[in-house]
Amino acid sequence: VHGYKANGVKVGRPDKSDAPFTIEVIKLTSPAGGGILTSGNTHTITWTTNATKGDVTKVKLYYTKNEGVTWNPICDPITGKCALSGNPGSYNWTVPPVWILKENCKVKVELKDGLGNILGTDKSDSYFAIQP
Repeated sequence: VHGYKANGVKVGRPDKSDAPFTIEVIKLTSPAGGGILTSGNTHTITWTTNATKGDVTKVKLYYTKNEGVTWNPICDPITGKCALSGNPGSYNWTVPPVWILKENCKVKVELKDGLGNILGTDKSDSYFAIQP
């Protein structure tokens, strides 16, 4: 950081952060991790969005049951669409079927602009489980 007077004259001494930091564009708030979801039940996925460098025109949601080795798109069971228009901040997700307890599950959310560029992404902070 450099400080300047209104007339453009530099004042003080420059300083910098003591450690790296992150500017949070989006925060997935549920499911954040921990807990157990049940196959076939509805769980509301929620997220908050801070400032983005462009307009969010669609949101894509994904889930993993294997520690993020594979990410499956979350698609609307009625329309078949795998992207939400705009940025609604929530989605009622029908938890997918599992035949045995899956303990390494997460959800991921991506914000995209009109050209398909990713403006921000976040995933569950820790694992949750899905039970049959």
